[in-house]
Amino acid sequence: MIYIVTAMYAEARPFIESFGLKKDISQTRFQVFRSREAEICLLISGSGPIAAAVAVSSVLAQSRTGREDFLVNAGICACIQGRFRQGDIFLCSKIRELASGRTFYPDLLYRHEFREAQIITGARPCDGTEQKEPLEEGFCLYDMEAAAVYQAGAYYLGPHQMSFLKVVSDDGNARHLTLDLIGRLMEENREGIADYIKVLQAAACGQRREAVFTQETEALFERLCADLHCSRVMSEALRQHMRYFVLSGTDFESVLEEMYREGRLPCKDKREGKKCLEELGKRLL
Repeated sequence: MIYIVTAMYAEARPFIESFGLKKDISQTRFQVFRSREAEICLLISGSGPIAAAVAVSSVLAQSRTGREDFLVNAGICACIQGRFRQGDIFLCSKIRELASGRTFYPDLLYRHEFREAQIITGARPCDGTEQKEPLEEGFCLYDMEAAAVYQAGAYYLGPHQMSFLKVVSDDGNARHLTLDLIGRLMEENREGIADYIKVLQAAACGQRREAVFTQETEALFERLCADLHCSRVMSEALRQHMRYFVLSGTDFESVLEEMYREGRLPCKDKREGKKCLEELGKRLL
């Protein structure tokens, strides 16, 4: 199942139309739209971190989430650093919660055409006074839901199963934003987001196919887990990587042989293994 989370109906409408979603009238606390054929569940949480966390937890708690499930948080945001055009879309690789200072890192495992950015989540609309610490080089976005969605989703899904797609609506001055404008910005990015969701659907389908891994591939997976000193989360990320490469016909074994020749593998500890796993993804995606 692909779970799409938006804060407002204006953000959700393009997906409801694209995937032919129907309202789930059994859900009375939040607006939920589903397509059993496409295996998509869209949730409109309401604005703000508390609403987002409660809504995501409520829906995921009713589901039997597993390896084949993905969560996509899609919506508008402010861009508080970097040159941007209204309507630009980003995939978030780093999420920082303003209130606690905690940072979260979704694993970006699947091929995409989006620019990447970090995002800060606050409890109120951006007014330009939120950022107290120096920002990293590159784009920095601001919203009110991403960190809450990540933390609620993490009770049910791994970092490699959550994606955060944000469309820039303003530079922190949201006085001129209207629901019509929000809907138009999301509509302009409908095709790109829908294509990404289809990639996740293909990965979910692959998760359910028993014969994706041959005995040789499974043996290679076990060897890599040992050589990378994989934790449970790293092991799941590695399996997702390899399943995607197998299904897409990517020659990942040649890249692995090269990394062994270079001495990048095996790794001496888990920290080194995590960096090596990230490098493997970058070389192949």
